[in-house]
Amino acid sequence: TSSLTIDSNKAEIYVKVVTLEKTAQDAKNKNSQISKQVMDALKKEGIKDKDIETSQFNIYPRYEYEEIITPDFRKPKQVLIGYEVTNVLKVTTLDLEKVGKLVDIAVDSGANDIESVIFGLTKEREKEVKQQAMVQASNDAREKAVALATNVGVTLLKPITISESSFYYIPYAVRGVFDKAEASTAQTSINPQKLDISAAVQLVYEIK
Repeated sequence: TSSLTIDSNKAEIYVKVVTLEKTAQDAKNKNSQISKQVMDALKKEGIKDKDIETSQFNIYPRYEYEEIITPDFRKPKQVLIGYEVTNVLKVTTLDLEKVGKLVDIAVDSGANDIESVIFGLTKEREKEVKQQAMVQASNDAREKAVALATNVGVTLLKPITISESSFYYIPYAVRGVFDKAEASTAQTSINPQKLDISAAVQLVYEIK
C-alpha cells in the first residue's frame, strides 16, 4: 500500500438560487431570470458554458399553518403560501485561486447561498496520480515481500501475479463558505485544499 498527499487541481462550486412566488410558473420564471444573471456574470469572469450545469432542480409547494379557534376546539389549518423553486448550479473551475471571487460574483448576481465547494482532480490528473501511487505501492509491496522472505529464510524469484487491490481518494468538501452577515464587508477567501491518495497492489512471488 502507499499514501500520497497532493494538491487538488479542480474545484466545483455549488451555487443555489431559490425563489418563492404565488404560482409555480412565476417562481420558475423568477428563478430562471436570476439563474441567468448568475451564469452571465460567471461567464464574464471566464467560466465556459460547458463548466456550468444544473446539479439539482426542484419545485415544491410551501405551506404555513394557522390555528382555527372555536369555542369547542383548536384546529390547525394548512395554508398554501406559494411555490418554491430551487436550482443548484455546479460551476467547475481549474483556477483555484479564483474560487472565492467566483463565490462573491455568484452571490452578488442573485444567488441565495453556496452549498459547498468541492476540491478534487481532473480525470487527466487522477490518471497521472493513480500511476504514481501504483508504482509506489508496488515498490512498497516488493520491499515487504523481500523482508518477509529474508525473515523466513527463502529466496524470491519472479512475480507470478501483480494485481491492483484499490485506488481511491476523497474529494475535500468545504461547506458554509458564504456568510450573509459578512457578505458586504469582506471578500470571500477559500484556499485550495490538498488531497490524501491511497493505493494498494498485491504481488505473488515464486520462492525457493
